[in-house]
Amino acid sequence: MGVGRQTTMQDGWVSASDPGRLCSFDYEAIQRPTKALLHQAARFLYIRRGRGVIEIDGTPYELVPNTIVAITPWEISDVTEVSETLQFIKIIYDYQYLNTILKGLAGYSNEGTELLRFLSAEPVAYLDSVQTAYVDELMEQLKRELGVESTRVAHEEEPFSQLYVCTKLIELMISYRRFVMASRGEAERTRPQSRENSIFSYLYAHSSEKLSLSQVAEVFSLSDSALSKQIAEQTGLSFPRLVSSIRTEKASDYLIYTDLTLDEIASLVGFTDAPHLSRHFSQRAGIPPNQYRKIYGKLNSKLNRSDKNVAFAITDYVYKHYAEEGLNASAVAAEFGVSATELNRLLLYYAEKNFETLLNDCRINKACELLASTDFLVIDVAVEVGYGNVKTFNMNFFKFKQMTPTEFRRRITLQKPDGSETGGKSGARR
Repeated sequence: MGVGRQTTMQDGWVSASDPGRLCSFDYEAIQRPTKALLHQAARFLYIRRGRGVIEIDGTPYELVPNTIVAITPWEISDVTEVSETLQFIKIIYDYQYLNTILKGLAGYSNEGTELLRFLSAEPVAYLDSVQTAYVDELMEQLKRELGVESTRVAHEEEPFSQLYVCTKLIELMISYRRFVMASRGEAERTRPQSRENSIFSYLYAHSSEKLSLSQVAEVFSLSDSALSKQIAEQTGLSFPRLVSSIRTEKASDYLIYTDLTLDEIASLVGFTDAPHLSRHFSQRAGIPPNQYRKIYGKLNSKLNRSDKNVAFAITDYVYKHYAEEGLNASAVAAEFGVSATELNRLLLYYAEKNFETLLNDCRINKACELLASTDFLVIDVAVEVGYGNVKTFNMNFFKFKQMTPTEFRRRITLQKPDGSETGGKSGARR
């Protein structure tokens, strides 16, 4: 990956339609090299057809049919070559939840930890014909249980579905390790060296500790300024904001899957205490952690036709009132006579976005139009679309568009219905 090349940060949710899911199954195809991606959620890519090269944290690996790629949280992947269209299965799963399960297995906690470390140390496995047949069947089992994510067709869970998926993921991980070891003719007891050469992987692994810029810079033999610059160039975030983002991402798993107190979760993910966790979580998620837990703990409820009508009416309302500063879930919920929890449940089921994501998506899309078609100052654009300050606007703009508003104005054109274009102004006002 080239020095100074900005990396697109992917969302940390396993499923766009259901943040509470443990795992999702989907198909994907790549015809040309991609942008570098910083993954917040772990995934397996099972290459079925095609040829190319993928870099994992800067190390290149050949992609051929019957290859499995294991990507753990906060690793950077970059498909740098595609000589033949790559077609693959994508399994995105909740790494932190699996980590908790494996650590909780009596007598096997060390092996469970080692299993996850192996995925980071050995990110690619090349399968023989027997191993391929085994993985094909395992993938088919996951597909039948999970459905295909991109179809967006509601998939009714069978009893014990999460337990079934959890065991299949662990089976895949164990098989993956055995395949890699067998290909080398090495004994199963052989331990690979940890490959913590990625700054982001290091931060993820050590997020529960007291992390400072100087400490991490020393680990990677960098100056404080060089580390800070590298993080900013690749993610658009400062060091403290990146660490906070990693910690809140981990916290969201504990909120969904456990009944741990906020103080207990804060201790596990690296925040000082519950208020510290609540402040950072609310800034990132838009809602307090206890409310987040209530909302996403009810995603499996059935919805009827009248619910669908309400969800569409709420979506329409947001698109018409997005510019109102202070617009929030509670106010809109009151407008429609439902609770904020119910409002988010409806939106997640039908719009595949919670209220905050829907609102910010609407605001940023309108901001893009204004940036490309007018000479408004960036701060004026922020106010026009409903943001109270330019800092919040810039943060959300980068999250949705992976560039600053000023960069967008320089690089992006807006095509009008008559085919004419505006935007891409190198001398536009800031």
